[in-house]
Amino acid sequence: MKKNKFSYLVLVLLFSFNTFAASANNIKIDANSIEFLKNSKQINFYDNVEINSEYVIIKSKSATYDQKEDVISFLGSPSIIESKKDDNIFSGKADKILFFDDEKIHLIGNASMKYEGISISSNIIVFNPQSGKMTSS
Repeated sequence: MKKNKFSYLVLVLLFSFNTFAASANNIKIDANSIEFLKNSKQINFYDNVEINSEYVIIKSKSATYDQKEDVISFLGSPSIIESKKDDNIFSGKADKILFFDDEKIHLIGNASMKYEGISISSNIIVFNPQSGKMTSS
């Protein structure tokens, strides 16, 4: 019976995560290990985390998908982001990267980004890889 409850929990959490992934252009996440937290509605990814979406690749040491906030948080030293589009080339790194379901990205802490020949460094960089709009503070 315990095995069936665990299987059910995994299916519920994967369905929730897949709903996020479908709304964010088919996101795929790879990691060495995964932890499901039913009560907090979170999924933790550990070691060699890599996210692939239509627009970006993000690599980090760990990540957390928070269903309540509908965001994936990447932590690393640093976490790295790279473009997947030939017509919209950018790359960046930060201590923390937040990836929202509309693919808006926040680079936080020691953030730096290169986009269209311009290099930006700041504590916080907000970037939309679809539109190319970038702000910093």
